[in-house]
Amino acid sequence: MRTGRSIDQGDPDHLHGPDTRTIEDLPTGDLPGHADRGPARREAYVSRRRAIQAAVLLAIGLLILYGVIRTVHPAEVGRAIRGASPGWILVAEAAFLAFIVVRGWRWLVILRASAPRAGLGDAMAVTGIGFAVNAVSPFKLGELLRIGAIAPRAGIGVGEASATVVVERVLDVLALLVIAVGAAAISGAGSHSFGLWSGVVLIAAISIVIALVAFLAVTYPQPALAMIERIAKPLPAAVGRFVDTFAASVLKGFASLRSPRRLAVASLLSLLVWLCIVVGLVAFFRALTPQLSVATLVLACTIFVISQAISITPGSVGTYEGFFLLVLSTFGARPAALVAAVAVLSHVGNIVILLLAGGAGALWLRVNRPSLPVRLERPVPS
Repeated sequence: MRTGRSIDQGDPDHLHGPDTRTIEDLPTGDLPGHADRGPARREAYVSRRRAIQAAVLLAIGLLILYGVIRTVHPAEVGRAIRGASPGWILVAEAAFLAFIVVRGWRWLVILRASAPRAGLGDAMAVTGIGFAVNAVSPFKLGELLRIGAIAPRAGIGVGEASATVVVERVLDVLALLVIAVGAAAISGAGSHSFGLWSGVVLIAAISIVIALVAFLAVTYPQPALAMIERIAKPLPAAVGRFVDTFAASVLKGFASLRSPRRLAVASLLSLLVWLCIVVGLVAFFRALTPQLSVATLVLACTIFVISQAISITPGSVGTYEGFFLLVLSTFGARPAALVAAVAVLSHVGNIVILLLAGGAGALWLRVNRPSLPVRLERPVPS
C-alpha cells in the first residue's frame, strides 16, 4: 500500500497523520516510481540499440562504397560526374518524381476496394513520406510508416492497410518481370546476364505464391479464418484474439483481388510505376555515356531494380553502387569508373527527389490531420 506523505508541522509533540489523498495499491516489493522508470529505461535501451544497429549497417555500406570507388579510381569517377549532361539529369529527376505520383495513384486504386473514403492526396503524401524513409533507412522501414499513416486517414485497420501494401509489392515484382522479359526479347541480351535471371525468377515465384494464397483466402474467407483460428488456438488467449482480429482485417484489405477490373487497372499502373524508375536510370546512364542499346539498357536497369528489393544498409549506401556496377558491367558497360559514376549520380538524384517528395507529403499530412487514431481494425459505425 502507498499513501500520501505525513503532514509534519515541525513540532515534536504534534501527532502525525496521513493526508486525505487517494490510497494506491502496489504489488509486493514495488517502490514508488519504479513502475514509471522501468518502461522509460527499456525504451531508452531499445532506442540506443537501434541507433547502434543503424550506425553499424551504415558503416558497412560506406565501406562497400569506399571499396567500389577505390577499385575504379575516385578521380575518374568525379571527372565523369562533372561531364554529365544537365538535360538528361532533369529527365531522370522528372521520371523519379512521376514514380511517386503514379505509385500514389495505384495505391488509391487498391485502397478504394475496401476503403471508399481514401483520398488521392493522402495516398500520394504517405507514399512520398514512406519512400523518403526508405531512402535513408535499412530494411524498407518506410513501409511500416505507410501502413500506420494511411490507416486512420482511410478509416481502416492496420491489417487492411498491410494487405494493400502486400498487394502492391506483389504487383511490383510481376510488373518488373514483364518489363525484363519484354526488354530481353527485344534486345536479345538476356543470355548475357548469366546467373542474374535465377534471382529474378525466384523472387517472381515467391510473389506468385503469395498472390495465389491471398486470392484463395479472400475468395474463401470463412475456411481461411477457420484455419487461422485453429493455428492460433494453442496461443495465449490475448495473442489468439489479436491474430484472429488481425487476420480478418487483412482479408478485408485483399478486397481488390476480387475485382478483375480494379486488378487490371492496378496492374497497368504497376507497369507505368516501374517504367518511371527504369526511364530515370536510363536517363542518368545517357547523361554520361551513349553505350548500350535502349532495350539492353532497359533490361539491365530492370534487373538492377529487382536486386534492390531488400535494402540492408541505410539508404542502400554501398550496396546500390556495388550491384549497379555488377549488373551493368555484366551487360557490357565500360569502363568501371564510368559505371560507378552513373551509380553514384543516380543514387544521389533518387534520394534528393524522394526526400523532397517526403517533405511535401509531411506538409500535406500536417495541414490535413486525420480524424481517427490508428486501430487494429476499422472503427465500428455508431
